[in-house]
Order: sequence, then structure tokens, then C-alpha cells
Amino acid sequence: MRAFLALDVGDERTVRLIEEVQDKLRHTDADIKLVEPNNLHFTVKFFGEINDILVKKIINLLEAIRFRPLHIAYKGIGVFPSPRKISVIWLGVDKSCRDDLFNVANMVEDSLKGLVRSERRGFQPHVTISRVKSGKNRDRLLDVIKAYESQTFGEETITSLKLKKSDLTPKGPIYSDVHTFQFGVD
Repeated sequence: MRAFLALDVGDERTVRLIEEVQDKLRHTDADIKLVEPNNLHFTVKFFGEINDILVKKIINLLEAIRFRPLHIAYKGIGVFPSPRKISVIWLGVDKSCRDDLFNVANMVEDSLKGLVRSERRGFQPHVTISRVKSGKNRDRLLDVIKAYESQTFGEETITSLKLKKSDLTPKGPIYSDVHTFQFGVD
């Protein structure tokens, strides 16, 4: 199965504000594919294709970690890799939350070291809200992005990490939860 670890965006107000920005992005007539509201998440680790044996090993190793709930403040939108060649439009987080997100990603990497490949690029805390397929109307997209680059989008406490399965379809990916790692306080 094609799998990844994710922290879901669950705050309804944040999702509504993201949808408002997505609507403005849609109206630029750029060549984009918006992420469905129920698919909004931080990717903590992408595995690619893995088998059931590896899934069980990952679950066993991550169950041993005691994650603490994460307070997330969503702030700003930006692009990867650059404004000159946009492939992803993302929602960011306030600087005050970044360390906690990096901590979760590092705990996952350390726990799975030797079992799965390490991330080449490293973890960058962001929520993809749209993929950009071409440079069509790039300047219009950049105008919308600039208008929201410092906007706050709400806050929430994330209390679980999810192992998700991704089924690719012509209409876009369908994600389903394989396992949920509940966060607790120790």
C-alpha cells in the first residue's frame, strides 16, 4: 500500500478559511488542483509503497513513543519551490509551533531509523492546499498568495498522528486511516 504519516487539520474554522483562499485561487484561472478539505494535513513522513509486514513494524515502533498534544497556530501561505516556479501552495504555522512539529518529525525519524529510508529533504511543517500544474496565470496566483502571506487561519490542538493509506484515482487521492497513534501527557 502507498502510505504516509499525517497530522490532520481538524479545526472547522481553519478549514473554512482555507476554502475561502482556495476559492480565490480557483478564480485566478490558473492550472491548479485544490486539495479537498477532508484531505488537509501535515505530512510527517511519506513511505511510498510498503507491505503489511512493514506496516506492522512501523505501528509497533511508533506505539512506543509518547507524543504530547500539539498546539498549532496556522499562519500565512507560501509556495514551493519558489515564486518563479510554483508546484505547491501551502499553509504555514506560526513560529511558536514549529519546534513542536519538528520534535514529532524527529521522534518518528529516530524511531524508524534503519527500518525505512530517511527523508532526503527533511521535514518542512506545512499543509498543502493546492498543487500547481503549469505556469498559467502565475502572477494572478502570486497576487492571492501575497494577500494571505501573513494571515492567521486559526488554532487547534492536535491529539493524534495517523498512518494513512493513499489510493490514487483520476479524480485525486483517497486517504484512509490505517492506524491512529493517540497523543497523551506524561
